[in-house]
Amino acid sequence: MDFTTAELLGSIGLSVLAYLLGSIPVSIIVGKVAKGVDIRDHGSGNPGTTNAIRVLGRKLGFIVFFGDVLKGAVIVVIVRVLVATGVFDPLLHPLFYGVLAALGHSFSLFLGFKGGKAVATSAGAFLAYVPVLGLFGLFGYVLALRVTHYVSVASCTGATFMLIAVLSAFFAGPVQDSAAAYVLGSRHDYWMLVLSFLVFAFIIYRHRENFKRLKAGTEPKSTFFQKKDASGK
Repeated sequence: MDFTTAELLGSIGLSVLAYLLGSIPVSIIVGKVAKGVDIRDHGSGNPGTTNAIRVLGRKLGFIVFFGDVLKGAVIVVIVRVLVATGVFDPLLHPLFYGVLAALGHSFSLFLGFKGGKAVATSAGAFLAYVPVLGLFGLFGYVLALRVTHYVSVASCTGATFMLIAVLSAFFAGPVQDSAAAYVLGSRHDYWMLVLSFLVFAFIIYRHRENFKRLKAGTEPKSTFFQKKDASGK
């Protein structure tokens, strides 16, 4: 494949930007600014959305979730705008940069290469690249959380729904470069398919300890869909 030096350097720059965006520890920032706490010292100690909701409450937890989703979405939008305006044609698939952001979230430069499980940031990347498919994955997450009250089950279910949606688009979706493809996903988008499988496998792997706790009956349930008690919690 032929490419210019500018395209190579630009693609490297976008890759670095994607990773750094993903590395931003939203939960740590929100926890310290809003309540003066480091959520790594509370709950499960994980700097992800689930522990943020547990430690900071629903409202602040939702802010963390929204921030983590944005990390994956923003870089994909940037790449798509650059391509659409003819400013720059990256060497790699737009979703690749979203996946890099998800890896930044899981292995944050600012947290000693530790982090969350990449669910929200991966969702943001897919929502920005193929909104309908991303929403299908989000639907699976919410449905499973509502039924089981286990965030780990919801996360893996959402990833499964997302993969099913991508497979459907790959075999029966609109043709590439059509207007509908930007919303529904395009047929024979091989990189979308490959990256979806990788994200699915990564999310399942990141929840391996949760599976052990589920089997042992020690996995904590989420209270997100439970009614607030008299104290308003």
